[in-house]
Amino acid sequence: MLTDEQKLFYDTFGFLVFKQAFSPTEMEEISLLFDDVMTEFRYGKPFPGKKRQMMMSLVEQRPALSSLLEDDRVYGVVEDLLGPDFVWIAGDGNLYVGDTSWHADLGNRMMGYPVIKVAMYLDPVRVDAGCLRVIPGSHRGPLANACLSLSGHRQDPPVYPFGVTGEKVPFFPLESDPGDLVFFSQHLFHSSFGGGSHRRMFTMNFAAKPNTPEQAEFHRGMYENHLSFQQKNDYYSTDRVYQEGFLEGGGPRRQSMVRQLVEWGFR
Repeated sequence: MLTDEQKLFYDTFGFLVFKQAFSPTEMEEISLLFDDVMTEFRYGKPFPGKKRQMMMSLVEQRPALSSLLEDDRVYGVVEDLLGPDFVWIAGDGNLYVGDTSWHADLGNRMMGYPVIKVAMYLDPVRVDAGCLRVIPGSHRGPLANACLSLSGHRQDPPVYPFGVTGEKVPFFPLESDPGDLVFFSQHLFHSSFGGGSHRRMFTMNFAAKPNTPEQAEFHRGMYENHLSFQQKNDYYSTDRVYQEGFLEGGGPRRQSMVRQLVEWGFR
């Protein structure tokens, strides 16, 4: 599905963006389902816009959202980047409020193990209005190590190792409109600044086939972290990571990516 040039681009810079991969009609349905699930998890209450609402397993809550995992536009790209027998991790739904400081989802953990996040923004986001900012190439090599100190921006009080605040750090903007697909490495440093108080986005997360005990242990740690989050969620607590029936449902593509989770006993 991907060209050699696209694979090289991702390997070098750590991200790919596909503009208008989904039609306005498809996005209207996806947006309605997103809003429905997020409202359900607030017990029908309006979103106050004061604090981020995050929930795990959003795409698992509705069959039309779960089908995205097997859609060529998602599955085909992920398979090209991760190889066969890749593994589903989890997804999440978000209503963002304000800025997100610089970080890499995995930091310097599991460097060399490919893990991908696929993001769909349901509202237009621009360079100074909430779009994802990335530092190209910061997912690997010396630049990854050099950027680790940026995590100090998240401390209280924040630390500015390069002498500039987060919004002044050099970056590449991944401006997005509904219908775009954003793929990026979970080792890539990213942030967001200038966004409003109702910024809708959800993700789907995948990892390459685990081939070592360390990689298997990484998945167990991720699962336990997600389970702990679900149990302590401010909006809707549950003792599951995966929606009941999700691991048994879907077609051959979904079954391939969850087979390892079932063998590990995750639920």
